[in-house]
Amino acid sequence: MRVLVLLCIHILLTTILYANSKKDSILIRGVGSYYKNSNIELLLIEDYISHKEVIFQTSTVDSIGYFEFRFKNIPTQKLVIRSKKNSSFIYVQPGGNYLITIPEKNEYDEKNTKGNYVDIVFYQLDSTDINYKILKFDRWLEKELGEFYHLKKQRSKEYEIRYNELNVKAENLIKNDTNLFFLYHVKFSLIEMDDLESVSANLRIQNYKKWLDKLPVYYRSDTYMNYFRIFYEDFLIYLNHAVRDNLYTAVINRSPSMAMKALEEDETVRNIQVRELVLIQLLYEQCYEKRYPKTNLLFMLDSIRIRSKFSEHREIASNVIERVSELSIGSKFPDFLLFSQDSDTLSNRLFEGKYLYIHFFNPNDENCIKEIQPLKKLYGIYSSYIQFMTIQVEDLSFAERNLKFPWPTVALSEKDNFIKTLKIEIYPSYILLDAYGNIVANPALKPVPNSNYETIEPLFFQIKRAITGERKK
Repeated sequence: MRVLVLLCIHILLTTILYANSKKDSILIRGVGSYYKNSNIELLLIEDYISHKEVIFQTSTVDSIGYFEFRFKNIPTQKLVIRSKKNSSFIYVQPGGNYLITIPEKNEYDEKNTKGNYVDIVFYQLDSTDINYKILKFDRWLEKELGEFYHLKKQRSKEYEIRYNELNVKAENLIKNDTNLFFLYHVKFSLIEMDDLESVSANLRIQNYKKWLDKLPVYYRSDTYMNYFRIFYEDFLIYLNHAVRDNLYTAVINRSPSMAMKALEEDETVRNIQVRELVLIQLLYEQCYEKRYPKTNLLFMLDSIRIRSKFSEHREIASNVIERVSELSIGSKFPDFLLFSQDSDTLSNRLFEGKYLYIHFFNPNDENCIKEIQPLKKLYGIYSSYIQFMTIQVEDLSFAERNLKFPWPTVALSEKDNFIKTLKIEIYPSYILLDAYGNIVANPALKPVPNSNYETIEPLFFQIKRAITGERKK
């Protein structure tokens, strides 16, 4: 109740001020008692192929649970709000004024140590606002589908009739609306109900011609891009042998132009803008397969990053390269210069020549505490062959819990750039590097069994055997 009273006070004060100001900015005001005295971030989603998020603004939730973001107008789009590992999303539009609360978790969700997705509660949403429109339409669509969706498998013809009627109703709902973001949301919310994995080749072509060829690519629409991503997911399986062979030749020659020429033969990518975006997604997917040389795929993505005539594609290709290159197996571990709790300087060079098992530890987490003794046991057996290093997060000192490690230990804030670069969100976590500083496993197995009864010890034993074999020679 106190939170709601506080919110009402803020609403009365700031709404009057904001109503008299120019609508050249967007204002988000909120209350979240769970997040008191914590940092809160507002993030942009740069693209929906790599799903790269970047911090747009940061704020602090004050001692009564109030926070605020204010920024110059940006195009209508989806933003992420994140604090204490929890994430929510909000759509914003030019001149938007948002009053929200963010709970600790959704009513029926279990609390997740990795963080929860949390639904935002809106107050006094204007009927012209994009959030109001999307929420109203989604509820209407859920209610309509609830009446006949169960017919899809067993009475498909009846389902098709009802589905067509639903489309007519939706068209009537939006016939006078001019908000392009909302129109895309409605259209692609309806067509994403198609089971894209089971549709015929002819229906795929029809859908492409109706929705993807004729309509402009809307990079900021999450609903459009979600449909696009699913429609072209595993695109290789839809290509005939000749196209696949030509695509293989293009990759071997590291030529995006040859790849574009090869894909042109497929009827669902005749639009050059769509085709190049599909090529970026295809190259991205194949970076995690073994069909093509990864270095060739990255070279082609880099060519698109430099030479594409579509600025959005240059940015997406850049983000994909960053995503693929980050801490993947075989890649170089980032350079670091850290100071241990004994004031020793620790760097990549110090650990060269031996494998390194990096342990990410939160002394406030009981799972971390449980793994200390198994980890020390491994150290006792393998420390002649594998180096250990612990990176401790949070502010609790070791002395307070009498925790000691017989190897180098570094204390860092969880918000430290090094932790953020490594994207460590779960504790305990482990990364294993080889003697040259390349990533062998990320995340690496733990000293205790996982759900498949696997531990890191068999790999340690193999490393020991390889090293001792080399020494005998």
